[in-house]
Amino acid sequence: MIDGSYCNTQTVPQDPLQALIESPELPRDQDELKAEARVHPAMEVSKTCASTSCVCVLLFLWSPGLTMAMAEPSPRQLDKAQDSIMRGISSLVSGAMASSPVTGNWNASSDPCQWNGVNCSAPRSRSSMPAVVTQLSLSGFGFSDATILSSICHLDTLQSLDLSKNFFTSLPGQHLPCPMKDGLQALNFSSNRLSGQPGNLSGFPNLEVLDLSFNYLSGNISTQLTYLPKLRTLNLTSNHFEGPVPTTMVPFLEELALSGNRFSGHIPMGLFGYANLTLLDLSRNNLTGKIPDEFLSFPRLSSLLLSGNNLGGAIPQSLLNLTMLCRFAGNQNRFQGSIPKGITKNIRMLDLSYNHLSGEMPPDLLSSDNLEAVDLTANRLEGLIPGNFSQSLQHLRLAGNLLNGRLPETIGNAMSLVYLALNNNQLAGSIPSQLGKCKNLALLDLSSNKLQGALPAELGNLQQLVVMKLQMNNLSGYIPNSFSNMKKLEVFYLGQNSFTGEIPSRVVQLPKLCNIDLHGNKLNGTIPSSISSLQFLITLALGNNELTGTIPTMPTKLNAIELDHNYLQGQIPSSIGMLSNLEFLDISNNNLSGQVPSSLASLQSLTHLFLSYNQLSGPLPDLPRSLILNVTGNPGLKNHTEDSDTPDHMAHTEDDFRSATWVAAVTFVVAFTISFYAVGVRM
Repeated sequence: MIDGSYCNTQTVPQDPLQALIESPELPRDQDELKAEARVHPAMEVSKTCASTSCVCVLLFLWSPGLTMAMAEPSPRQLDKAQDSIMRGISSLVSGAMASSPVTGNWNASSDPCQWNGVNCSAPRSRSSMPAVVTQLSLSGFGFSDATILSSICHLDTLQSLDLSKNFFTSLPGQHLPCPMKDGLQALNFSSNRLSGQPGNLSGFPNLEVLDLSFNYLSGNISTQLTYLPKLRTLNLTSNHFEGPVPTTMVPFLEELALSGNRFSGHIPMGLFGYANLTLLDLSRNNLTGKIPDEFLSFPRLSSLLLSGNNLGGAIPQSLLNLTMLCRFAGNQNRFQGSIPKGITKNIRMLDLSYNHLSGEMPPDLLSSDNLEAVDLTANRLEGLIPGNFSQSLQHLRLAGNLLNGRLPETIGNAMSLVYLALNNNQLAGSIPSQLGKCKNLALLDLSSNKLQGALPAELGNLQQLVVMKLQMNNLSGYIPNSFSNMKKLEVFYLGQNSFTGEIPSRVVQLPKLCNIDLHGNKLNGTIPSSISSLQFLITLALGNNELTGTIPTMPTKLNAIELDHNYLQGQIPSSIGMLSNLEFLDISNNNLSGQVPSSLASLQSLTHLFLSYNQLSGPLPDLPRSLILNVTGNPGLKNHTEDSDTPDHMAHTEDDFRSATWVAAVTFVVAFTISFYAVGVRM
């Protein structure tokens, strides 16, 4: 079965960063394809939303009776004719072994029923009959030669066939007789190279599960689907089908996945005749118009995925009465109006991000006992954040709206929170100390608001935190020493606030730090020498503070350093020339003196160098002419060559830098944000 509801008991990952980075999904534009690439034909999960956790991912799954498994020892000898067929298939597999590690031990046993991906059974009514092959999986073997399809076609007892992740260009039995088709119940041909029209799908009288996802099929599919009289699950995800959404399937269809195609027009009324549907995925197509308010026709629907279309109008009220609905993803559309009160009464995972929704959020939106995820990013919502938080809530994203008021102190009741993104709103007041009770938080983003006051020391209790983004607020006071407890912290952004005091040396010793941004504050004292121990640090932004002392030895993996507009003294360390990944360096507007180290000439990756308004002297090293360089305001500094002060090489202003800088930092942050937004909740 295709599991769009996948309401299976699952705990929060032990390592939140691993979940961030490994998650293959970004449901914003094309990256959503990655989610649906998680195709596992051998998994079975509940089709209901009765468990305590609803982790919704689109998977292609076999039904219980068709689950691929390692074969048990055969109770009796395999039918002689089928034994011969299987040994012929074995010889073809052997030819693929050299190019595919998957096939290494495929046929290690002398009994074909013991081979990986092969399952045999004996007829129950005739105990004396030999065993026959009922299930066969050759997924990921790298096959392209259709010869093996001819052999498989002679396995007339086959019920389940998985040929996914190969290079086939046609379906079995399209041009030659294929006895296997008569009894086949499940066919997985995903991730191959099928193209053009799918051809004649007749001759599969018992086929219940068909997966043709992630191919290059095109055209109008409606006609072909009429030939599959017992079809229950259809997955056509990520092809090039076009035309209207098909409504020519048999009426007892249970799962329909048409995501990532070119279907257009309105959602057809005929679709609401499929009363047995549990999954309907029409995401990432070209659908337009309003959604018909007819969802009471789907009493068993557990997952509704409509994201990435051009659908408009209001959210249908009939969705509120679907007691089985676990997941609704309508992100990246043009929905308008307010969020209906009671929408999360049954829905556990709600994604209406990137729409045109307005008004205030319903007071009950975040309070449902089983609620796990709400994403309303990038709408036009206003007013206060509802203060009644469900203890089961794990993901809350309200970024990019017009929300105001304070972050409720009751946020501490949401003790299961893993991701909290409220950035780019108009939130004011202080950060409540109760937020420190959310000890599962992996990402905290309150940036670009109007928050003020000191940071509560209780935030140091967030020992699972990987990303902290509090930049662009009005926060003040010292950076709490308790932050040194965040051993998993990688992204640490407090820039453009009014923090004072010294940079805590214990915080700068956090072993996994990759990005530090403290620029635009009122920090004083020296840069802690312990920063040299940060072996994963990539970007460091300490500019526009009141830092003094010398530039310490820097970590070797840095590719961006911003120390401008401070009171740093002494010479530029020659050790900077050892930072082979360094792309830009801004140490302008300080009190640095001495010569520019010749070691800077060896930085092949360096694209931006800003040394202006210091007290540097002596000759410049022989730097690349493509380098964006500014050395203005150093009277004692001499150019290496006569023409090195041409506008192309010397006269780039710091404003030019501001408009194009932090190339490496931005690249990393965007990539990290993408991986964050890709975590399992994404719809």
